[in-house]
Parts: sequence; C-alpha cells; structure tokens
Amino acid sequence: MNRNVMTLAALALSVVATVAFAENVPTTSSMIRLVGRAETVVTEPQVRLSDVAQIDSPNLQDDEAILQLRKVQIATSPKAGETLVMDGSQVLEKLRDQGVRLSSIRYSLPRQITITRAFREVKLDELERALGSFISKTDRQIDVRQLVLDKPVRIPTDSFGLEVVSLQTTQPGHFGVDFKSVAGSDEVRFQLRAIADEYRTMPVAARPLKRGDIVTAGDVRLEKINGTSIGRDGVENLGDLVGKSLTKDVGQGEMFKTSAVVIPAVVTSGSRVTILFRLNRLEATATGTALENGGYNQEIKVRNDGSKKVIVAKVVEPGLVSVGGR
Repeated sequence: MNRNVMTLAALALSVVATVAFAENVPTTSSMIRLVGRAETVVTEPQVRLSDVAQIDSPNLQDDEAILQLRKVQIATSPKAGETLVMDGSQVLEKLRDQGVRLSSIRYSLPRQITITRAFREVKLDELERALGSFISKTDRQIDVRQLVLDKPVRIPTDSFGLEVVSLQTTQPGHFGVDFKSVAGSDEVRFQLRAIADEYRTMPVAARPLKRGDIVTAGDVRLEKINGTSIGRDGVENLGDLVGKSLTKDVGQGEMFKTSAVVIPAVVTSGSRVTILFRLNRLEATATGTALENGGYNQEIKVRNDGSKKVIVAKVVEPGLVSVGGR
C-alpha cells in the first residue's frame, strides 16, 4: 500500500471515530470491552458507567467512544454511607436509553452490582463546635450539657464541614438541632437532640414584698434565671411591674407572676364616683356607684344613682369616671 492509500485509510478511520463520538455509540467495527464490577464505591451524586465497569479497547479509534461510554449516567448515587443494588440488566437498559448499540460491544456484567456512597463519619467534637458557633451568633444564653449522638453521622467525603441551621426548644432543657453539611457534591441534613440550660434575664424581687404593695423600680432587680425554672406566666419586662399592685406576697429573689400583678385600683367597688358624660363638645355629670375595682384607663361597671341604670365607664382618676369622648 503506497503512502497516499495509507493516508486516506487513516482519514476514513478518523471520520468513523468522530461520528461515533457525536452519536454517543460505538461503531460496528469497534472492539470495546465492558467488564462490570460486582461492588464499587462512588463519590459523586450520579453513578456513571465508569463507576461500575472497566471499559477499554485495543483500537485507538475507539477512544472517543470509550470516553462517552464512561460518562453515561446509570443511576442516582445513594446517600453517604448507604448502598444501592442494581441488576446488570438495568445497566444495559440505561445504555440502550442512551443510544448505545450493545451489539457492537463485548460486555460481561454480574447479575447484581452493589454501589456504596463514600462517606466521612462526623466526630462529636465537630458537631459541638458547629453548635457552639451558631449559639455565639445569637442573643440566646444557652449552656449545652450534652449533644446526643444516637447513631453515626455520615456526610460526603468532599464536604467542607458542618453548619447548624436552626435550634428549637422541644421542652424545657431539651432542644432539636438541625445540621447541614457545607458544600461538597451534595448537601446532607440531619437533626440531633441537645440537653442544655437556657438562661434568661428576668426581674425578681429585690426585697420581700407584701400583698397590696405597689411595685417601684427599687423593688426589682434583674437576674439570670435558668429557663427550666421559669413558668409560663413569668413576668419578663420591668415595665410590666413598676406601678402595678401585688395580689400575693413575693419573697426576696423570687420571680413575679403575671397572675400576681395587677393594675392598682384607683376606684374601688362600692365607692361613690362622679360620672362625666361627653358628647362632642357637650358635657354633663351625674353621681354614681362603682360596681367594680378599676385602675387608670380601665373600663368598669358603674350604676347611675339617678336613673339606676348600669353603664360601662372608663376610670379617669380617683372618684371620676367618663362615658363617651370628644
């Protein structure tokens, strides 16, 4: 064969290989061999043919087709540390779906292929650091006593670390902590339990107080209290205490309860009051009797002594209530 003939033959083989690459199928003259593996470990979110089989050929013109075959996606990878079992027939079906002419490939696949996703097992100290970092960025005062790790936590090998997404109180002293893996091939989310004390700054009595006392700013101090000892009706704001009357004794250092703090009565039940009636610019007064205790701006029932009718009036000051407005 002279040099020109050899050049034309080489050019023809190159064209055939290019067509095979474009159509993603081997040529009929290829000698591609595909030998499956019974077990394999993957790191990517998708399982490719190259993960489950060795693909080669003695012919150089098959190189492009081999590259394309290796990229064929045959399944979605399992979660980190978990396994997926595929039948060899499923692999062949995926190849057919991709337009591969199986008649042009010499293949040998096991009846079943076990695919395991590579993983990294997370240590407890890494989880604790992520939780501590999250808490430090909030205004919550939480002291974690134990992060409960009931079973191993596995994340993809290429994850950069962990982050806490949220922290919810499930019951006093117990929290649900939502984690996620950072970056990597895919994101893994999971939740762990934490046993922790959460502290809140609460107002407490600075001295012993008696029932009927009117609370002043000097009667109260702020103190860090463990949330597990705070009831549902604990008073948290100083403004909700000062100027209010107590319905029960409060010991020094004791928290205030909303059920024991009331607006002090300016008008008492049974006392004589003046009723101020207002309608636009008109005003009139009448004498009445308070039927309830009432503090400033509170509405109480009052009986008009003249008409004997019971009306609702707003407490303005001691001895004076009003009905209507300008």
